[in-house]
Amino acid sequence: WTEAEVWARIKASGVRYHWAYDKGMKRLSCSFCVLASREDLECAARLRPDLAAEYVALEAEMGHRFKADL
Repeated sequence: WTEAEVWARIKASGVRYHWAYDKGMKRLSCSFCVLASREDLECAARLRPDLAAEYVALEAEMGHRFKADL
């Protein structure tokens, strides 16, 4: 199935889906999953700025970046 087909089926069926999709997330798992796309990580940071700040502080403390390309 394509993404468009999945959303069409969800909308046609009236199934409730997670609100984070409406905020721009493409997939859901942990807020800052190492497998997430850059776009989803940036969206997660906008949705959960306090948690994003904790990750930044932890990166500084460890001297290692959570994801090298961010």
